[in-house]
Amino acid sequence: MGKKLQPNDGAVFGISNSLGLFEKLKYDSTNLRKNWNDYDAFNFFVTSWHLYHDWTKSDSLRALSRVKRDSNKLPKEIKLVLNVVKELANGSKHFLLNQSQKSTEKRKIMEVHEGIEANPYSYFFHEDIPAVSVDEHWYFSIRVLHNIIISYFDWVFDDSADATNFPNHIMEAILYCHVPSRKVGRPPEICCQN
Repeated sequence: MGKKLQPNDGAVFGISNSLGLFEKLKYDSTNLRKNWNDYDAFNFFVTSWHLYHDWTKSDSLRALSRVKRDSNKLPKEIKLVLNVVKELANGSKHFLLNQSQKSTEKRKIMEVHEGIEANPYSYFFHEDIPAVSVDEHWYFSIRVLHNIIISYFDWVFDDSADATNFPNHIMEAILYCHVPSRKVGRPPEICCQN
């Protein structure tokens, strides 16, 4: 027997809460890690954005996973990353920005790199996969961005992790992508994961 939808219910197949969508994100992550291709990146970023932005409403008001997605309580660095994810998800879904100047003024991504061209960033970061330049000072390869997002959601859905303490290892990985302040030496562990 099916489920009769209430006025505000979405018509969903199998995924009925944010934890279920997190499982889909991990599935998308597994596929993306195999090849770092455009189709799997599209699925991963669209799922990531909606898990952060829309699916919080499926959690109870007191759930830690909801608190950890409250943009008012997050560091500005992860909010930047989430804005990049939003632009990748919406740019891929809708192709063109709204014609209003407001949309283009809010844009963070300045350039999309295909991964095949030689540029200072790809050389500096030893990457030859798709990437984005953000606000002229940040460079996120699809791989590093993926690793940051997966680590973020692992923290979000870990009920034993304190909601008031944003994980240092995620912050280090984000700051690694800030070109002017990038430190010489070994990159943070999450940046190296494949």
